[in-house]
Amino acid sequence: MADNSIHVVVADDHPLIRMAVESALDSIPALVHVGSAADSTELIALLDEHPCDVLVTDYAMPGGAHGDGLPLLHLLRERYPELQIVVFTGLDQAAIVQTLFEAGISHILSKADDVSHIAAAITAAHVGRRYLSPSIAPLLPSRGTQRPTLALSPREREVLTLFVAGWSVNAIAEKLDRRKQTVSTQKVNGMAKLGIERDADLFKYAVELGLSGAAS
Repeated sequence: MADNSIHVVVADDHPLIRMAVESALDSIPALVHVGSAADSTELIALLDEHPCDVLVTDYAMPGGAHGDGLPLLHLLRERYPELQIVVFTGLDQAAIVQTLFEAGISHILSKADDVSHIAAAITAAHVGRRYLSPSIAPLLPSRGTQRPTLALSPREREVLTLFVAGWSVNAIAEKLDRRKQTVSTQKVNGMAKLGIERDADLFKYAVELGLSGAAS
C-alpha cells in the first residue's frame, strides 16, 4: 500500500448512507476503506482491531453499547487520540454544529451537501485543516465574533430543563413561583438563543444542548 494512503473507517446506522460514503472513498485511490460500522459497538470493535487515520461517522447513531452523539465522540478522542474525526450528519441545527465545533470537531459535513465533500474533508482532516461543508459553515459564528447560542441565563436554562423534563408552562410557573407570561417569555428567549424554533427540536436535541437533567 502506498505510503501516502489514508486509511478510513465509516460509521452510520443507515446502510444506504454507508454505501454512498464507501462509494465516495472508492473513487479516490489514496483513500483506503478499512471497514464500516452500523453502531458504536461495531465501531469500537473495528477501531480496536484495525487502527485508521480518519473516521467518517454519523452523529446520531443509536443502539450501540457506547452511545452516540457527544459522549461517543469524547470516548473516541480519549481512546484513539491520533484518530481524525469527520462528522457526517443530517442534523443542521446551529446549536448542534456549534457544540460539535467547541468540542474540538472541526470537520463537519451535512448530508444535504454533495458527497464530493467527503473526500475533501478526509484529506483536510488528515493534514490538520478545518473543513466545513457549505450547509454547515453558515451555522458557525464568523471568526472573532462571540458565539451567540447556548448563552442561556440561569432562569432560561431552568425553564427549558423543566420543559424538556415534561413540565408544562403552567406547571413551571407554579413550581418556580413566576407568572405564566414570564415563564413563556423565558422559554421563547432561551430557544431563540439556542437556534431552536420548534418544541419538537428542543426535545430531540436536549442531551446535546445540556438540557437533559430533569428537575424534581
